Amino acid sequence: MKECLKLITERRSITFFDPTRDIPDETIKEILEISATAPSGYNLQPWEVIVVKDKEKKKQLKEICYGQQKVEDASANIVLIANTKAGFEHVDRVLDSWIDLGYIPAENRDTLRERILEGWKDKEKAKRKAIRDTALFGMTIMIVARAYGLETHPMEGFDETLLKEFLNIDKEKIVPMILAIGYKDPTKKLLPRAYRFKFEEFGRIV
Repeated sequence: MKECLKLITERRSITFFDPTRDIPDETIKEILEISATAPSGYNLQPWEVIVVKDKEKKKQLKEICYGQQKVEDASANIVLIANTKAGFEHVDRVLDSWIDLGYIPAENRDTLRERILEGWKDKEKAKRKAIRDTALFGMTIMIVARAYGLETHPMEGFDETLLKEFLNIDKEKIVPMILAIGYKDPTKKLLPRAYRFKFEEFGRIV
């Protein structure tokens, strides 16, 4: 429990990465596969990622991110994509696995399929579902990265239209954030954590 709390409370949004250190591809894949255990509605996992590691591509991505230096200095940048059509694209695989694992009887498949897809027919609902679950995935990546001794920074500052053109992302998909990931620059000092609201300032128990 203490180790888990440590990973969460020590996570920071690092703005200065060590540009000389690289993360092996296999390590990034491990982090993403572990993080893919994040929850999602009906286990539809409506997320996709593009990992930008190539030096020249990072320079191009930096411009799309309004010149943020951490984009170029980080070992990689994980572009998180929310797939608004995931309900229709993933539902059959999910239901087949549920039957195989004994979660549901085969005779309930069609009724459940219809119920699940009903929530994805409305574009606004589908958008909310995809973004919500992709954000949960993104937060899990940041915590798992800490377990690997890595730092991250979630970014919302980027031109989404240019980003989609650059990485050939479908126009109907949404990019909620880009995660810079790498090693902290050891020559830079991390300031104390900024003020966080106390429970009484943001919540209530009823």
